[in-house]
Amino acid sequence: MAKNHPLTLTWKDFFFAGINGAFFGLLLPVVLRTFNVELAMNYFLVVVFFIVLAIFGVYVGFLLGKVKPFFFQLAKFGATGAANFALDIGVLSLLVTLFFRDASAIPNTYFVTFKVISFSLATINSYLWNKFWSFNDKDTRAMTKEFGKFLSVSLVGMALNATVAGLFNYYHFATVDAKTWAAISAMVGAVAVLLWNFVGYKFFVFEK
Repeated sequence: MAKNHPLTLTWKDFFFAGINGAFFGLLLPVVLRTFNVELAMNYFLVVVFFIVLAIFGVYVGFLLGKVKPFFFQLAKFGATGAANFALDIGVLSLLVTLFFRDASAIPNTYFVTFKVISFSLATINSYLWNKFWSFNDKDTRAMTKEFGKFLSVSLVGMALNATVAGLFNYYHFATVDAKTWAAISAMVGAVAVLLWNFVGYKFFVFEK
């Protein structure tokens, strides 16, 4: 982030927040089906709900940012992070569905390949949104080097995510269904890595 980043709220912030909210809402059914959960609500209302939620979250972040500016960045980071999580899982699920009728029968080599594709798309999307919106970094002179740093932080975050989720899943409650606990573990891992990614992007990647 540039050091003189002005704390202003514009229509673009609401528009970009709405895009990320809509993106998350559109992909949410795909993500839930990955965990064998069917969405019982009206699809259109779900998308509208997340659009409004993302816009409201960014607005609250702006208000809190008047006290501590990083709250505004955190709110925008959260909106893009949710959309990227949905993109990663959504693309992975789509590829599995397109190439294999039975997801349980997919060879591990194919699964890893699909995961690399989904992670790559989500990382590129995350980089662009965080650079130009979350951290308001308009400098395009060294984007290749900057993306390398972004990717490094993201890969460490992915390893941290897997470690936390794996440990959490290992110590599961016997009263909770194993598949449900695995889904919960995945969510815990994703939340745990948010702080790492935010700090890494803010102070290592986009801080000038």
